[in-house]
Amino acid sequence: MDLSSSLREKIITGFSGTNDTQLLLPIHIRQCDLPELQKTDAIVLNNLLRPENDHYQYLPISTNSDEILKQIVISKPMTQVILDVGALFVDGTNRQIAIKWLDLSDKIQIDYAVYFESDSIYVCDRQYQHHTFLTSPASERLDRCVFYLDEIHTRGTDFKFPNEFRAAVTLGNGLTKDRLVQACMRMRKLGKHHWLSFWSSNEVHQQIRTMKKNSVSPNDKENINDRITLTDILRWVYENTQQTTWDGLHLWATQSLSFQRKITAFRNIDWKEKETFYTNTIMENISRECLEAEVLELKSMYGVPKTFQTIFDIYSARYKHSNVSSSVEIHEAVSKRLYDYGGSKKLLTQLLDEEQQRELEREQELEEERQQKRPPSVRPYEPQLHNEIKALCDMHGPMLNLSKLTSVFCPIADAFLGTTFYRECQPHCWQQNLWITDEFKRVIQTHGESLDPFLRPARWLLIYRNEHIIFVSPFEANWLMGRLHDLYRKQSPGELFTTTLRLLLPRIRPDQSIIVNTPTLTVSPSIAPDCGAVLFPILTEWLVSLFIFNGTLYFETTDEQTAYCHCLGVCPKPRTEIEEDAFEKGWITINGFVEKSDHRNILQLRQCRFHANPLAFIRKLMENRNNTHVPLISHVGSILINAVKRMVSVKRKAYEQTSFSAEKKLRKS
Repeated sequence: MDLSSSLREKIITGFSGTNDTQLLLPIHIRQCDLPELQKTDAIVLNNLLRPENDHYQYLPISTNSDEILKQIVISKPMTQVILDVGALFVDGTNRQIAIKWLDLSDKIQIDYAVYFESDSIYVCDRQYQHHTFLTSPASERLDRCVFYLDEIHTRGTDFKFPNEFRAAVTLGNGLTKDRLVQACMRMRKLGKHHWLSFWSSNEVHQQIRTMKKNSVSPNDKENINDRITLTDILRWVYENTQQTTWDGLHLWATQSLSFQRKITAFRNIDWKEKETFYTNTIMENISRECLEAEVLELKSMYGVPKTFQTIFDIYSARYKHSNVSSSVEIHEAVSKRLYDYGGSKKLLTQLLDEEQQRELEREQELEEERQQKRPPSVRPYEPQLHNEIKALCDMHGPMLNLSKLTSVFCPIADAFLGTTFYRECQPHCWQQNLWITDEFKRVIQTHGESLDPFLRPARWLLIYRNEHIIFVSPFEANWLMGRLHDLYRKQSPGELFTTTLRLLLPRIRPDQSIIVNTPTLTVSPSIAPDCGAVLFPILTEWLVSLFIFNGTLYFETTDEQTAYCHCLGVCPKPRTEIEEDAFEKGWITINGFVEKSDHRNILQLRQCRFHANPLAFIRKLMENRNNTHVPLISHVGSILINAVKRMVSVKRKAYEQTSFSAEKKLRKS
């Protein structure tokens, strides 16, 4: 039974943002406006008619999306939102339109483009990275965004746009007041701090002009002003609304006949008898009486004389032939509404059948098999274990010269070969004792494609002779783990290991351990059997380079944060008086980077490893490592995006205290 049925014991309530479609609601539904909301329509129209919204522009014939965007971008005042309620952007996806708009927008003022894809909100940044809106810094920086809302999402969406935002509203053929007002009210402060401009297709422009000329007397046509005003736009919208409502009434009447037929079929069964229950025979009879023809025969549509009738007359004639006399109350209510609002306008009786046939054809056209396009398959490299990797576990033989074993060991920057990161990573600026194995960078067999999605996570590293840090693949780590365990079990009393395998985790939560300096979790354990002291903690200056490489977002201590900033050569806020003076002199850029080496020396940034500004590269690397935008609330995100140092906890766990003490002793020695 329908939700609107009068047979229900409890009333079903709902909410509608407008009241323009109440004539097309089922008979049993009543729209009851609260007294305090009855003036809403007038308030909205008053806000629309504000002089600040009186900006109208029509587009040439056959204008594409790129040309529309170019005109919107050069228009003044600046437009930050497009409400495509008229569906003029039809030659591209939402993502393509957002990217194009971002390309055309001012780079000084705009950093992101926001759009909808599969009913989810996405953000595109200047690096053409696409992420969900909630995980993007754009969610906290709406003033740096442009927003494209396609026709479907101009209703039911809610953004807290900053003050003085302006939206471009597109006007398409047949636009009704309901849809227009719903779209315009995406600007929640309309009439106070939000404003509109209107952009119409050439077809709509001609319709408005014709309507404007026809609305004046013949004597005044020579003096008519060709300029289209807000009043002209609203008059055209009201004409469309009236036509749409009238067109919908005869379909509404036909739907009521279908409903009455089902009610009659249900009431024809004597349900009061105890023997009556849902048998197959009864269900077949009900379905047969409720069944409607899926395809209309040409003879029934065109084989009878064509006559013009009002909607009321068409409905009355069909009611007489439908044999649904048991639902008199519904019939009377439908007849009264058609008599009151159907008017005297007539149409061919066959047009209703043709309209139903066209609706069926459209449904059949939409019945298509969707094939999900997946990326092409790739072939992974077969893992290899070189003899030089095995030789790393020999702690008594001569030390390997890693720089000469180029077929097995590579500088850490070589991990970015084949990716878009390599040209920005400044390969010669990384520490000389940071390495990767050839197996670490071999992931898939490629034929020129970018390896960005296949950048291997930096998880396993080998501390070699307490001097070199070598990132290894999981395959190599598995062999090294077994070998080092065997050596640990066979070690002599008092023997200390100078080569250890460690796990390095990116700190993506403030309270997370990265494990790498946890002495009991290294292989072999980094604790001397006799004294229990940590053998070799990774120095903070080395650690921050690992943070950059593996995508760490949070710091454990302020020492880590300070060393991280020094490594990047940035001087974020809050700043000292000397640093503020340097910023005023232009030594420090807007994103905190100090470019010249002599300025770095004065500002105590001698540990800076990069010659050029690395912030854009590091931000892209962080997003790749974590598969999301860098959170603005994170320590690293705040530095990279806002050039601000966030407060860091200085609490340490017991084993970290031991590690910290050992690091201080190591520095003194």
